[in-house]
Amino acid sequence: METFVKKRSFISEARSPQKKIKLESDEGVEQDEEDEEFSHPVPWQNIEAEGLDCDYALLFSKEEADNLFKQLEEEVVYSTGEEAKVQVFGKVYDIPRKQATYGDAGLTYTYSRVTRLANSWTPTLKYIRDAVTKTTGQAFNFVLVNR
Repeated sequence: METFVKKRSFISEARSPQKKIKLESDEGVEQDEEDEEFSHPVPWQNIEAEGLDCDYALLFSKEEADNLFKQLEEEVVYSTGEEAKVQVFGKVYDIPRKQATYGDAGLTYTYSRVTRLANSWTPTLKYIRDAVTKTTGQAFNFVLVNR
């Protein structure tokens, strides 16, 4: 399993084979080894088509991605019962996949008039979120897991 990071680009002029996002730290604050793990530039690739301009990068090696997937299989708790159903045009259907919601305390996600409360981040989801944040410079507070 390969893990990709998507970064939407709106400027299609000068392209670089690598995009480096500089992460600034406070003076005097030491970074530990874990913080330095993603301090190297990530080689970005691009997919372009009509109406699409998508930059992406392989963030984890295949071995690490496989290990993360195994950990997620053990940690993620999927919705069951009524939480595994959705109403569309007045008719109730089973969701055709496993779903789980994780995020910061108090966050909710609403779709098809169904509101899901975020569960607390698992250790593995935190690790992935932090890796993506360090690589992209974007903060993430919620994830919808589909299996």
